[in-house]
Amino acid sequence: MKKKIIIFGSGYHAIVIYFEILKQKKYSFLGFYDEKNNNKIILKYKNKRENNLYKDKKFKINNYKGLGIIGVGHNHIRRDLYNYILKKNKKILWETIISQNSKISLNVKIGEGCFIMSGCIINNNTIIENHCCVNTRASLDHDNYLEKFASVGPGVITGGNVKIQSESYIGIGSVIKNNILIGKNTVVGGGSFVLKNCLSNSLYFGSPARKIKKINKKFNYLK
Repeated sequence: MKKKIIIFGSGYHAIVIYFEILKQKKYSFLGFYDEKNNNKIILKYKNKRENNLYKDKKFKINNYKGLGIIGVGHNHIRRDLYNYILKKNKKILWETIISQNSKISLNVKIGEGCFIMSGCIINNNTIIENHCCVNTRASLDHDNYLEKFASVGPGVITGGNVKIQSESYIGIGSVIKNNILIGKNTVVGGGSFVLKNCLSNSLYFGSPARKIKKINKKFNYLK
């Protein structure tokens, strides 16, 4: 019997998750839940239109007891949406979606609500906490630690024993050498080479990466 699942969100990131769900063939996809896209058809695939569930009067988020995953790429928005949903319904079971084209060591621990995209390599003793995102072809070496709501962009490479604290983002194609700590709510710009620890609430960029400025949680690193 297939597992029923909802994607919370309806943007590009949500659609990537949707196609991964289709490939795995073990889920019954119920739809996208997004209160900001009122009655908008957001996807058409094989002549099938996927609509937002919330416009169905029979669907109530507070009564839903199936699986869910948050399809939002921006760390802070993903966290805020999670908190919003939690206030309405604490019974949702958060599913982790791992691409069949990824390579995960046997002793890696991955929390709930995560999305591991195609081509990723995650090495032994790495821990990934809840609601993290590891984007396409990222490579995390041994003993890495991603705290909740953190994410790494496509093609990121980390050495061993790298810790990325909560809600931080490592931009596309960046490289982090071994034994580095990335503080909370910190952004490393795309193509950077990180050789030293990065402070919390900061933007780093360059090769080697240098602190550019202080940032807050309103900083839109994906625009």
